[in-house]
Amino acid sequence: MQPPDFAGYAGPPDLLRRFVPTPLKAIYRVGTTRVAVETNDFILLPELSLDAQLNEPCAQFLCWKLIRDANSRGRLGPSMFLTSRTLTVINMGPACVVGVDHEKHKLIGFIGMEIDSRTFQEFLVPFLCRITSDTLLGNPTSRFAEWSDNSSNV
Repeated sequence: MQPPDFAGYAGPPDLLRRFVPTPLKAIYRVGTTRVAVETNDFILLPELSLDAQLNEPCAQFLCWKLIRDANSRGRLGPSMFLTSRTLTVINMGPACVVGVDHEKHKLIGFIGMEIDSRTFQEFLVPFLCRITSDTLLGNPTSRFAEWSDNSSNV
């Protein structure tokens, strides 16, 4: 069996995946927000509109770092939100964990091998866009109660 085609990491143990290279980068426009995405897997680049006006200033900016985690198995499960004033962590089962730093405007997601392109584009990308919007508005979990109730069916 061929190993997956994404940038890996072979350095010293890194339980927090801080040093995983994310060589794939793109800048998108989500509403009025500029979103810079970096990832180690081409499949994890969202199918969103690229930001073609990079020379113009943008009032809202958020960085997404999406890591394809070869050690995470399984599908998405029911979501569990852990929130504080400065941080939100969303656990969606063993296949996906997302953290948002509200002060630094950074989102980091660890996405398991069994999350396919369709699930990522049709479910996770809209979720990440909503949490991005809500984070920048200062209310990171306002619209997710209904989503959370429905997420176990994915």
